Amino acid sequence: MQAMSNWSPRHALKTLSARKKELFWVWIAYQSVKGLITTSLIWVPLVLLWLGR
Repeated sequence: MQAMSNWSPRHALKTLSARKKELFWVWIAYQSVKGLITTSLIWVPLVLLWLGR
């Protein structure tokens, strides 16, 4: 609980700013996984239904 009492928005923004490159690649990985899941669980079955297979 003591860590939360030392929290400040300014410090959080500095930390995010310093880790921009790392967070960018985490975001890219997240979007890739999300797209893969969406494609395989939603779009592929819809296309297969539309084609009548």
